[in-house]
Amino acid sequence: MKCNESIAILMGTYNGDAYLSEQIDSILNQTFTEWHLYVHDDGSTDNTQALLQQYASQQPAKITILNYEPQGGACKNFLSLLAKIHATYYMFCDQDYVWFSDKIEKTFARMRTLEEKTEGLPIIIHTDLYVVDAKLNMLSTSFIKDQHIMIDRIRSFADYAATNTVTGCTMLFNMAAKQCMKRPYNKAIMHDAWICLSVAAHRGVIDFINEPLIKYRQHGNNTLGANDIAKYTWQHKLKNILQLVKANIRHYQEMNAVKPLSLVKYVKAKIKYKKG
Repeated sequence: MKCNESIAILMGTYNGDAYLSEQIDSILNQTFTEWHLYVHDDGSTDNTQALLQQYASQQPAKITILNYEPQGGACKNFLSLLAKIHATYYMFCDQDYVWFSDKIEKTFARMRTLEEKTEGLPIIIHTDLYVVDAKLNMLSTSFIKDQHIMIDRIRSFADYAATNTVTGCTMLFNMAAKQCMKRPYNKAIMHDAWICLSVAAHRGVIDFINEPLIKYRQHGNNTLGANDIAKYTWQHKLKNILQLVKANIRHYQEMNAVKPLSLVKYVKAKIKYKKG
């Protein structure tokens, strides 16, 4: 539908008027300016759509609102945007966080460096995040550490079967990464996991910048947020064993839809990740 030769920032919104302005303002204040923001609202009933229209009318050269039917959830909404927008590079953007002013500049610089070394390969760059409360007060200086995400243990597609280490709102990826995404998307649980699995399956590059470049706001209404550390205790896992089994089944189905991997190899990958 659209064509943009710089960076397409894809934002999916739904009833986000409480924090939307801070997020959009943080994008407008980026030190790197070769980007365009594309937004699709998923049927908001609050003031979100009016706010979007206001920003789009004030910044027509930088913000485009796409009007089409609601998709029924964050995953489908982001994937629909990705399907409709044609660009050289892409970023996902949630409605309720705040980007550091140099987020795009730093991730794009890493992208260009890697592209010079790995011409034609699908590439994803992602970063750490600060975790903050609804008023942006600091809760944690590293989402990666708090969530016990061990990025150094991820090397192959089988390793990515163990856990999703990439947070969608931190990502920058190139056209080659988009083109290698497996279709249809009906088994995708979340858009970020789906594209990471697809890139890993194609032996692409998934690179991490060990620096927080987003304030990851936790306000109680997040689609997916920072999990409570108590969820990593064996007591919690034992109490919620059924939910954990169901979650692992869904994750296995998602992974297997991208690239077949035996259940035995999947379990081995999970054990390897935990043990290091």
